[in-house]
Amino acid sequence: MRMADNQLKIEHKIFILKTFWKVENKAKVQRRFTRKFHMDVPSRPSISRIIAKFDEHGTLHNMRKGRSGRKRSSTSPTKEQEVIDNVLNSPRKSVRQLSRETGIPKSNVHRILKRSQFKSSIPSLVHALNEDDPDRRVEFCEWYLARCAGDDEFPLKIVWSDESTFKLNGSINRHNCTYWATENPHVTEEHHLNLSGVTVWCGLSARGLIGPFFFQDTVTGLNYLNMLQEFAMPRIQKTIWRRRVFLPEDGAPPIAT
Repeated sequence: MRMADNQLKIEHKIFILKTFWKVENKAKVQRRFTRKFHMDVPSRPSISRIIAKFDEHGTLHNMRKGRSGRKRSSTSPTKEQEVIDNVLNSPRKSVRQLSRETGIPKSNVHRILKRSQFKSSIPSLVHALNEDDPDRRVEFCEWYLARCAGDDEFPLKIVWSDESTFKLNGSINRHNCTYWATENPHVTEEHHLNLSGVTVWCGLSARGLIGPFFFQDTVTGLNYLNMLQEFAMPRIQKTIWRRRVFLPEDGAPPIAT
């Protein structure tokens, strides 16, 4: 049995609309509707009318003359093309920026991009590489595999560590970046070490977590060494491994002599 439009309550229409946005398939919407409400499913034309009504008028309620409420921004083909052109010219813009520049609600902008098969990719932060860095990475991999072959517990003796600097100078934050494209462009952004700011250090091994440790001042070779001797190594020897451990360093500054 198929349910007529006038038999659908507002909660049914909301469920239909949200489900269609997720699955974009009317047959799946019907199946999920049945599992949710245990009643006759709406027909596919009814589902199409509900979606079209919301896109055009921004409401699921019955339309009445002189109804109150903010008028929904137009999503005409011209407006849709404006969004697409904007993304093609500036693929790093967020949905919020596109909405503000085109005058189209964020939800509509997101649907336009999704219908046009645009996907949001987050740039990967990478270190600026020196000329000999690739060879050094290969050498490290070969050394690591050789040690694992000679000692089954070798991976348990390593404490991997990294630092993150929190700055107020507008330096890139990967989670606030985006890049719109129909295919993943594998966008990368370079960042540099040892900039001023509050630095947080943390160690990680197969046996547990060490840290975090907060540097209140600029990280130097001397205070980094003090952190290792007074904070990191006692905790590593107590909770991770009492014998020899390996602590790979990632761009730590040299100690001035």
